[in-house]
Amino acid sequence: LFISILGLLMVCHAMTGLADTEIKAEHALPEVACRYQMKVTPNDKSRSSIKSAWYFWRKTGMVQSLEDDGNFGEIWEETSTGHIHYRKLYPADKTAVEYMPADNPVSQLSFNWNKLSGILSKEELDELKIVKKLKLMGKAAELRKGKSKDQSIVVNWLVEENLPVSIIKKSKLGKTELHLIEMLPLATAHHKFIDMNEIANYRHIDAADFGDLENDPFVKKLMLANGHHH
Repeated sequence: LFISILGLLMVCHAMTGLADTEIKAEHALPEVACRYQMKVTPNDKSRSSIKSAWYFWRKTGMVQSLEDDGNFGEIWEETSTGHIHYRKLYPADKTAVEYMPADNPVSQLSFNWNKLSGILSKEELDELKIVKKLKLMGKAAELRKGKSKDQSIVVNWLVEENLPVSIIKKSKLGKTELHLIEMLPLATAHHKFIDMNEIANYRHIDAADFGDLENDPFVKKLMLANGHHH
């Protein structure tokens, strides 16, 4: 989900997954718990708008997202060697699908930690012009605007928190909106991320082994939900 959202909200870079090859060192960003809402409105009136909501947690060396219904999440951990370990989480099935750093090129996955931890990368943000400085949610913010190809982008950006309050993208296809509904310090958040001790008790499946597990009930259910082989 989070990868898909980042793709939809991408400012100017074509990518598969998060196709920024450079992994950047994490700065001392505040540890936060957020809830975002997303709405995609097609210009084609015969198609309905799509709404979704999800949680986003950030702490040193870890970013985690979870659909608001709790059925699907993603977690990224930065290793001591600077690689990123990625998992898809299925809490109802107590299962985690592992994408090992060495397998990411084969899976066409590469991750930019700066983008993961801020939803927009520094490069994407820098391509937007600062229109004015303001206060949002009681915090220092910037209104930024820009264009990329056939789309216009408007971003309200929290400077110290390094996160968007909103991103609105318009093109001939329609409008995509992301809005920050709630943000709290991680230590006082009432909705907690899935703890690593809990994840350790999940069943763990290496994504590289999916082809050998087509008769596994969980893998079959996942493939059916995706509509194609993983």
